[in-house]
Amino acid sequence: PNPLHDDHPLGSYVLRVNGTDRPVTDAWIGESLLYVLRERLGLAGAKDGCSQGECGACNVQVDGRLVASCLVPAATTAGSEIRTVEGLAVDGQPSDVQRALAACGAVQCGFCVPGMAMTVHDLLEGNPAPSDLETRRALCGNLCRCSGYRGVLDAVREVVAEREASTPAQDEHADEARIPHQAGPGAGGVHQNAYDDGTYEGPHGPYGQDGGQA
Repeated sequence: PNPLHDDHPLGSYVLRVNGTDRPVTDAWIGESLLYVLRERLGLAGAKDGCSQGECGACNVQVDGRLVASCLVPAATTAGSEIRTVEGLAVDGQPSDVQRALAACGAVQCGFCVPGMAMTVHDLLEGNPAPSDLETRRALCGNLCRCSGYRGVLDAVREVVAEREASTPAQDEHADEARIPHQAGPGAGGVHQNAYDDGTYEGPHGPYGQDGGQA
């Protein structure tokens, strides 16, 4: 007799996470990157807040692009460079962004702050001196019920000031910075257009349904 159809085929692959190859064996190929990171690889920094790409708590970078890991099939990221909040530390110490978030009171219950840290790192990698409005736009996909976002804005300013104080002045004719923006809530993950032209028009306006909370 013909074999029964398998609705849950298994596969094995290798993920490169925070600079280290991590094998994943006998895993359902439909598992999300968030599930594999947390349940199979023990990297619990990314949080499962909504499973719909709207809250930003599970943000990670894949090949330098900010994504909602709950929406990304893990098997599709084999061969990519994945960075999680655990990979932000430098020489075993929290990054300047993580330290600033803590010092400025942005860390409340702690559930959403790993995703915020990833968003802020992604923002500053593309735009080393964002305005408050640019920071708000980048954070429009990170939902937080505790901090009120003011501490996050303060933390970004503090990091920018510290980096400018320790970095020689840049050529005033340097290329214009890339300004990454997350997609608005409901759009799921990061919208490609946000990286192409620096804008995103969501279903409820340019900042998404909850953009005003930032």
